[in-house]
Amino acid sequence: MQNLYIIGAGMGHISDLTEYAANIIKNADIVYGSARLYEQYKVLNNNITAPKYSEIEYVLEKETLKNTALLVSGDVLFYSISKKIQEKFKDRYNIELVSGISSMQYFLSKLNIINYNIKTVSMHGRNNLCFGAVSYNEYTFILSGGDKKGEHIINELYNAGLDYVYVYAGENLHSDNERIVSGKISDMLDYQFSSLTVLLIYNKEYTNPKIHLRDSDFIRGKAPMTKEDIRWLSTCYLGIENNDIVYDIGAGTGSCALEFAGHAKDGLVYAVEKEDEAFELININKKNLKRHNVISIKGSAPEVLENLPVPDKVFIGGSSKTMKDIFKAVYEKNNNVKITVTAITLETIYSAVNAFKDYNIEPDIVCINSAKSKKAGPYHMMMGNNPVYIITGRL
Repeated sequence: MQNLYIIGAGMGHISDLTEYAANIIKNADIVYGSARLYEQYKVLNNNITAPKYSEIEYVLEKETLKNTALLVSGDVLFYSISKKIQEKFKDRYNIELVSGISSMQYFLSKLNIINYNIKTVSMHGRNNLCFGAVSYNEYTFILSGGDKKGEHIINELYNAGLDYVYVYAGENLHSDNERIVSGKISDMLDYQFSSLTVLLIYNKEYTNPKIHLRDSDFIRGKAPMTKEDIRWLSTCYLGIENNDIVYDIGAGTGSCALEFAGHAKDGLVYAVEKEDEAFELININKKNLKRHNVISIKGSAPEVLENLPVPDKVFIGGSSKTMKDIFKAVYEKNNNVKITVTAITLETIYSAVNAFKDYNIEPDIVCINSAKSKKAGPYHMMMGNNPVYIITGRL
């Protein structure tokens, strides 16, 4: 069987290689690497070539030599093409991963920052935002890339309400034109960075996403709010996961959206609300509770759903008159979407059950009857809340 060595080339500087990695490159029958790595590494092996990124799998499929080395930028274990290559060619090659110095290791050493709880995020080839990562972690290390350059990420964080964080930016690390700058995010808005830029975001006011929010945590105004016990149960029935995209339709004060956000801590929650006062309350509560992976959307469903990303989970807190239209809109985006509806009125229950039946789904239905204690002189009386139906199904 042929041998394939996937070698982390760090920031592209040849001095970052370990002696072990350098010897593998010297003794390889052929070396593949990007055009950026070609000039430096050809001193170790003349038989080096730089195929296009899109052609790497093709050339490995056709390779007949015994020992092949593949150079990948950064750390071979850290947001690397190595995982994809390993999965595809595990039956063809004996594969060895050879780690190197990553940009994160180098950058943290330059900053003299030692921290064992750094969240890592890569924007290479991804459209996901990093609002949750920055909201819920003291330090977040971000690899910029593609359309998401350093300045774009900084401005998105600032506009999302994370205007209190501190930013370290490292550009062209370990090169002749290396640049490291830092400051409050508000002072970094006009900076421009190359595509080879990493960011370290320090958020001393980060919040714990695992804490369940209490009703008393929210500013309510006159907007309706799902009570905490129903909110927590609805989160469980939805089964929200870390990377989920969630819609909260008819978000009211944003209480459910902000609860969901802690569970979708690496995803996004879209809080859809048509009423002006409630919409403002969502933004106020988001700022106060520092759960910035909630995106507030002003308007009515299903119309405003058209331009939103594909949802994994959808929560509907009513909307009996447009229930079937909402189901149709989210089903067209994802025909395996999971939906939970909460209902107090018989009309909403009827609309939800029938909307599920349109997709031949027999939903799970639970009725919650709860009561809260209220002080009455030296006694405590249990005051009953309205019974609430939680109706859940996957289309």
